[in-house]
Amino acid sequence: MKNEALIRTYTRPLFDLAVESHQLDAIGAEVKMLADLYQQVPTLAEYLDRSNIPRDKKIELLKQAFAKPWSPFFANFLDLILRKGRQEILPEAWGTFEQFWDDYNQKLDVTVTTAVELMPQQRAALEQKLAAKTGKKISLKSLLDPAVLGGIRIQIGNHLVDATVINMLSGMKQALLPR
Repeated sequence: MKNEALIRTYTRPLFDLAVESHQLDAIGAEVKMLADLYQQVPTLAEYLDRSNIPRDKKIELLKQAFAKPWSPFFANFLDLILRKGRQEILPEAWGTFEQFWDDYNQKLDVTVTTAVELMPQQRAALEQKLAAKTGKKISLKSLLDPAVLGGIRIQIGNHLVDATVINMLSGMKQALLPR
């Protein structure tokens, strides 16, 4: 992410207003649509970065790209971002908004990497243990990587638990090297 603190500073008030006004789904969809627009139109960032184009023209272009009118909160969000010249955070706003949404819903995304596919009962047991440990609903994404040889690697946000065979072998190798 470009400047995570800056993105959070601008996105958090929008999220809080969405929750307070009971418009979380609608405003979330608008933020998601903006992120999708950046994916579909790679030149959008260049256009919005141009200082010789007035803010109202930029907002008008964005309005035309959306299928329906914006909520007042989202309109104010975009106006503030463009007025402050912080349009570089717009492509990343959805990811941050989605993190706030997951926190609000007590949901935690967890990525698990194994050498072989987890059996359904193993997956369920892992979800239950992680839910009990974190107190959150677990959304488990499973990846296969034969290079880990065995064991499990669990990624929860920025926290990594690596109990794979390849990691253990690497640690043993480092311990045996002369210092």
